[in-house]
Amino acid sequence: MSVAPARAGRPRSAEADDAILDAALDQFCDYGYDGLSVERVAAGAGVAKTTIYRRYPTKLDLVMAALERAKEAARAPEGSGSLREDLLVMARSYLAMLQSPTIGRALPMLLASKARSDELAAAHAEFVRGRRAPGYDLIRQGIARGELAANVDPAMIADMLFGAIFTRVVVTGEPTGEEYLVALVERVLAA
Repeated sequence: MSVAPARAGRPRSAEADDAILDAALDQFCDYGYDGLSVERVAAGAGVAKTTIYRRYPTKLDLVMAALERAKEAARAPEGSGSLREDLLVMARSYLAMLQSPTIGRALPMLLASKARSDELAAAHAEFVRGRRAPGYDLIRQGIARGELAANVDPAMIADMLFGAIFTRVVVTGEPTGEEYLVALVERVLAA
């Protein structure tokens, strides 16, 4: 029986990972994708550039990891057996993410940077597809239970839900509390 060789070097530090991703998000918010500097990220995180490159070989890897971590709270629920409840949980978590200090600060720069970088735009689109897939599954389960018509497109339901919240938080700035979320979910289910 062979034994796997031991890895050389020290184990990865969770504290260093957090510091790197926090510094990367700060740099991204301040300078955008084009202006993000690994040197400034390293200085902000208190690590060597080589520490960053071992974890994130490209600037795109670094930025996407920082965005993934910042958006961690907005995950689809496990599923309650009620599409209404699942949509409410998704709506609440999406609203909380948009209103968080990190995403609230990063979002304008992300939108601007995506317009200038096809590489970032493609990576973010893939990221969003992956993040939305579990929600689509919950919507399909609701369709199977008869909570929505059989011909409903799960992506359109998600677009209606998230698009309305995004518009209120980012575009119009109108109040978007629990009452609004409940009314929105009821309208989406009635559509």
